[in-house]
Amino acid sequence: MVRALRPAVSNRPSNANEQVFMADFKANNIIIPEQLPLIALKNTVLFPKVVIPLIVQRPKSVVALEDALAHERLVFFVTQKNIEDNIGRKDIFTVGTIGRIVSVFKLPDGSSKVDVEGLVRARITDFLSEEPFFKVKTEPFNLITRNNLEEKAFLRRAIEQFRTISEARTFPTILPEIIYMMLQLKDTEQILSLMTINLNLGIEDQQSILELESAIDSLREMNVFLVREMEIMEAEKTVTKETKKQIGKMQKELFLREQLKSIEKELGVEDEKDEVDTLKSKIISAGMPKSIEEKAVKELNRLGKMPPFNPEVSYLRTYLDLLTELPWSKKTKEKIDLKEAEKILNEDHYGLNKVKERILEYLAVQKQVGKLKGPILCLVGPPGTGKTSIGQSIARALGRKFIRVSLGGLRDEAEIRGHRRTYVGAMPGRIIQGIHNSKVRNPVFMLDEIDKIGMDFRGDPSSALLEALDPQQNHSFSDHYLEVPYDLSDVMFITTANVLDTIPPALRDRLEIIEFPGYSEDEKFHIAKNFLLPKLFKDHGLKKKVLVFTDSALEDIIRNHTREAGVRELERQLASVIRKITRKLVESHSSKQIVINKKDIHKYLGPVKYTHQLAETKDEIGVVTGLGWTPVGGEVFFIEVSKMPGRGKLILTGQLGSVMKESAQAGLSYARTFAAKKGIKEDFTKDDIHIHVPSGAIKKDGPSAGTAMTTALVSLFLGKPVRKEVAMTGEVTLRGKVLEIGGLKEKVLAAHRAGIKIIVAPNDNKKDLEDVPKEVKKDLKFVFVKTMDEVLQVALK
Repeated sequence: MVRALRPAVSNRPSNANEQVFMADFKANNIIIPEQLPLIALKNTVLFPKVVIPLIVQRPKSVVALEDALAHERLVFFVTQKNIEDNIGRKDIFTVGTIGRIVSVFKLPDGSSKVDVEGLVRARITDFLSEEPFFKVKTEPFNLITRNNLEEKAFLRRAIEQFRTISEARTFPTILPEIIYMMLQLKDTEQILSLMTINLNLGIEDQQSILELESAIDSLREMNVFLVREMEIMEAEKTVTKETKKQIGKMQKELFLREQLKSIEKELGVEDEKDEVDTLKSKIISAGMPKSIEEKAVKELNRLGKMPPFNPEVSYLRTYLDLLTELPWSKKTKEKIDLKEAEKILNEDHYGLNKVKERILEYLAVQKQVGKLKGPILCLVGPPGTGKTSIGQSIARALGRKFIRVSLGGLRDEAEIRGHRRTYVGAMPGRIIQGIHNSKVRNPVFMLDEIDKIGMDFRGDPSSALLEALDPQQNHSFSDHYLEVPYDLSDVMFITTANVLDTIPPALRDRLEIIEFPGYSEDEKFHIAKNFLLPKLFKDHGLKKKVLVFTDSALEDIIRNHTREAGVRELERQLASVIRKITRKLVESHSSKQIVINKKDIHKYLGPVKYTHQLAETKDEIGVVTGLGWTPVGGEVFFIEVSKMPGRGKLILTGQLGSVMKESAQAGLSYARTFAAKKGIKEDFTKDDIHIHVPSGAIKKDGPSAGTAMTTALVSLFLGKPVRKEVAMTGEVTLRGKVLEIGGLKEKVLAAHRAGIKIIVAPNDNKKDLEDVPKEVKKDLKFVFVKTMDEVLQVALK
């Protein structure tokens, strides 16, 4: 492809206003051969006696250029009839200009920028070749000039008209130097070339002037074009005059647009359908409350009275579009079937009985009453326990649409309540946006990660949520952008959080808390077998019968290769095994069934990543098995106590927190009192007591190790060993009372896993046994105590 650049001026540096210049041309000094390479031009006509810059890109043109540079540097330039890259003989005009390559500059993309000097007109007499480039026979011809009175009259008239057009600033690219140059020139052909290139003529018009052999015919044709341009200029003046009468002194943009409107009127172009009428019909059919419809009509009337190019028009139109598109009355039809809803919830999730019961209760009341303000549920638990996915299942069970908005890291109140319309780029808050996207007024709306909302100088987003999440207030939720109340009472809001501590009390008071305690090993086993494996088989393109995991293999992965409250890491580990098996099947082209046993897990997942404490193998003095809670489940730990000569200090090691240190102090005070009652005469000021909790790299805190530390101290003072099959948990007071603790279910599961036989727990925790699986309870003996005396009777030999 050859593309023309802005022509250059030979006698001055290049600048932004470069024009076509006159070549110092003497035809008699150049011998033009009969056969020349041909380069086709797109949207450009080369005229004699001017120099213009071109970009040569097309492969054929590049080869033709190289041939010309290797010989006389002469090329026959002819214009294409179209703008296609692949052209034949019929696609180019027969008359063009023989040009001389003045300079060549290679560009990085392989193309070349060349300066071409037009020498003489020529016509094609024969095509000699088309590959690898066009080569033609040419017949040069000069413009016939007679220099008589008629020709001079046409020339003078053309120059005057050209100067009038340039001074009218219709073509701002025509510099005054061009007019001056024309007045100085004596060569008619040079003047014609300058006029043709600087006027806004089409390719066909330029080509028609190039093909004329007589100067007087060319000037006659040029005068026709100039008269046409003068008439267009007069028409533009008429349009401008009419427009000025209508709009007076207005901004440039408004002036130009009104000109366009006047031109369209002259051409008879029909106006588009009135947008105000369209918006009015949308408002009527939107089903808005009467007060809101009056507000919308009022804003619509404002829009109709505004000038069409007022900047506020686009903002007002966007606002009215939102008002009409919001679902004011459209709802999802609910078909409440409790059995079907329960079936859906059980299909998607294993366990989570409290959540499922609450949803079914809501559905039952909804079916009985017909209208119930949506509850605000808050699902709290560790990551990966299914809080977000249960929201989708709830929407499916209810037959509603599901909308999820993540609030993690949100710091701007306007993200909840929207921006006021006075601001550029204002938009509604995320709640209204979610309702707008759902296209119904009763979706299930999940506000994810509500505990991770922040606050800064832009406001407190959690305070903005108070109105939306209050069933007594959200029937008239106010969004700053909307400026009218919106009823959220039909929306079922579900929030999720990992912890409750960071949720402000006022907001927490509006939420119905449902805790996700994390899954037990047994629950993880069933989730992996019934949910994760079928999903992973489908994702990896495997049939269920091709790959089988034994129960022992799944238990090994759960126990020794994951440590989490949820099942995300478990899913990743299972996916890792399945990927390796898939690769093996693809490479071997085998469809034989593969069974994964416990012994195969090391081959696919490597050595054991996590180990769990097991019960002690013998009874020891000053060593007690305690039970702890972590976000990823319960743990068994050991408390070791020893004494040594010293000054009566209590030494605590193992990264113990402040609450745990206070429990140790209270336990020591009780143990010393208990030892004195038992007749142990010991001077505690001469011995230091050292309490150590192994796994020193892990921080530990909480009051529930009180019974274990006290038992270990009493065992040391009395010299009696502690039974290895006993594990305990509970807070201790100075009087020896055992108080309630939390996380009993997780602690019991950890004790069962470690091989403990007897668990000593506070009497107030007896109610928590309901959450412990039956298969675990039948393997353990539970002793519920109120005082340390009862603990010591069970624990000490």
